[in-house]
Amino acid sequence: MSSYTYAETFTRTHARRLAGRVTTDLRQSCVLYGSPSSDGLDDYRVELEELLIGGYVDTYQFGFKKSGKVVWSLRYTVGPDGGLTGGAGGVPTGVDVTQASWFNHLIYSSTWHQLGDSTKEAVESKLPFARVPGSLPSDAYAVTGKTIGPMAQEASGCAARSSGVGRDRRKRRAVRPHRRVPEPVRTG
Repeated sequence: MSSYTYAETFTRTHARRLAGRVTTDLRQSCVLYGSPSSDGLDDYRVELEELLIGGYVDTYQFGFKKSGKVVWSLRYTVGPDGGLTGGAGGVPTGVDVTQASWFNHLIYSSTWHQLGDSTKEAVESKLPFARVPGSLPSDAYAVTGKTIGPMAQEASGCAARSSGVGRDRRKRRAVRPHRRVPEPVRTG
């Protein structure tokens, strides 16, 4: 049995593909609920791709909150191999987000926290916007991390407000298998 390190098996192509999965869900949220702004989608993809390639992301969440509670959100966790779990394809439909605010929350990995300040600054200089410290709503999965706040919002043009929260992905609806329709029999 072979073993590989994160750097040997995880490439920019992998990071781009995973960031694309999250961006697809962000786009679906934009279509269904009007947030985030479609203008900021590429910025989110670029940010996530850059941070994934370095192994700097632990958890990524976005969704809507109201009165300090989650209305809905998707939560992605990065595994030791760099793969994402949770979220993908799970943007709910028909949820009332009236008077709710959209959030986008990132929790850095232990790899990020081990970097020196100058290295962090170098990585952050490649990102399309700056995150500010924030916290998740009271019924969130985690209570620390970085979020896109009002200052970063103006700089990036992204329609984000405060921090994020997750929903229990174990409650997903079962997907029915597609029934195959038999082809007509030709005679003669």
